[in-house]
Amino acid sequence: MRNELQELTLAALSSIGASPLGLNGYKNSIAYYDTEKDSVITSLPCFKAAVDSLSGHPDVIRLFGVTEASRLAIQFVYNACAEASSGEQFDAAFNATWSNFIAELEDPMWTAAAIANVQNLSCPDGDVDIADGVSIRERSVEKLSKPLGWSEAHFDYLFKDWMDGVASSRVIVAIAKFEKNPDTFVMVNDGKIASSVFRMLQAMRLQGPGDVRIGRLFYSRPARFNVGLGGMQSSGSAMWHPGPLYLLSRDRAKEIAKLYFDLLKFESGIDKSNKNIRFALRSFASVYDRLFHQAEDRVLDSITALEALWKLDTELSFRLAFRTASLLAADEDERVSIYDLITQYYRIRNKIVHGGGLSNDQSRMVVELEALKNIVRRTIKAFLYLALNSDDRWHLEKLYDEGDRALLHADRRREIQFAMGIRFS
Repeated sequence: MRNELQELTLAALSSIGASPLGLNGYKNSIAYYDTEKDSVITSLPCFKAAVDSLSGHPDVIRLFGVTEASRLAIQFVYNACAEASSGEQFDAAFNATWSNFIAELEDPMWTAAAIANVQNLSCPDGDVDIADGVSIRERSVEKLSKPLGWSEAHFDYLFKDWMDGVASSRVIVAIAKFEKNPDTFVMVNDGKIASSVFRMLQAMRLQGPGDVRIGRLFYSRPARFNVGLGGMQSSGSAMWHPGPLYLLSRDRAKEIAKLYFDLLKFESGIDKSNKNIRFALRSFASVYDRLFHQAEDRVLDSITALEALWKLDTELSFRLAFRTASLLAADEDERVSIYDLITQYYRIRNKIVHGGGLSNDQSRMVVELEALKNIVRRTIKAFLYLALNSDDRWHLEKLYDEGDRALLHADRRREIQFAMGIRFS
């Protein structure tokens, strides 16, 4: 296989070097994107022998598939063009490309990467590795080029996203592995890496205050040998979302990591009876992802999350305020304070839903939502804790059935708080 690819590469580099576009015109090319460019390679008499040698190699068949041999042969030459255009002699360009190709054959896994600008984030500790291959890093071309497999042209997408509104010096980066096989040959990622990013974002929001958000999420598959991937894949959108800063430290990252794995464990659970908690988590995410001029909807999302957690369908305002205040409060004064706050927000919620006018104080509360968000945050974490740590003494169904009576009793209330991770002593 080496001999056939070497013959093809040297012949193709000579033809390309003498062509009007030259080596620079081919160095970033992708097989099958431009058939006219490809024809300079495929028309060579030694092309078929190179393709046959690739299609007969067991590692190529196992990892890439026999039908991709032609693409690989063309891309091998394009990758060698990149080496030669930087000043390498043709023999040296082939050797470098061959080494990279063999490295890919020896690695049974692809690497997937995802990156997005992060808004409303302060990170005084510098780069922070959080968990599961997800980290917060400085937006630096020099530092990110290798792990992402990006050129400066790729970073233009990230900088445009920054200019569109996601102004920040920090990015969230996720790195993961997935299996090489013919079905994943041109797959940039297996779909799980985006879930890792959004799960980490949810964990950060559950951990503490701050309107942390991300812009468009960009994907890449960094590799030593590009088998024929081009362009840029992305999801989401960029928009200016001003808000309070989220302070990320290495100590705080430990709490975030624990919440991340709790969320992963909860999502992976075979018990589908906790749909209400899943819905509450989605509603909580919407609180952050609403546009800044949709503040009233964020109130609705917050109340909806609490209602979903408690599975309430009657006497909503009183029971919601009573249960949440009784669960979260450490003393009587805090219990009254939480009860009053939820009651006020429920009145605001009703006015919003029914088209009523808000007073000046109520309008201010709609905008200054952190107190309500903190209550929702604490309540979700308590339900998540119980869902993952249920026992015969306390579990979710018992809480729903006996919650009101138990929360009225001081000793039983403390039992519930222990069971839901609110008290530990």
